[in-house]
Amino acid sequence: MRIKIFLTITYSGDVNQDGTVDVTDNGLIDNDAGNFLSGYIATDLNGDEITDVSDAAISDNNAVNFVSVVKP
Repeated sequence: MRIKIFLTITYSGDVNQDGTVDVTDNGLIDNDAGNFLSGYIATDLNGDEITDVSDAAISDNNAVNFVSVVKP
């Protein structure tokens, strides 16, 4: 008997929805953090309604690990 396990993992940081977390996403977050944007916006990755260095850290960590979409 074989058991198949399917996992769905969600990564955060792909702000522009192009399928990869990269320098473009980090730039968008940096721009919004520099302009002190807040509220329900795409660059607020941790959901605290403020785009700041904590959101940049999430995106940067995933960019360094080459996180991208994998589709069947």
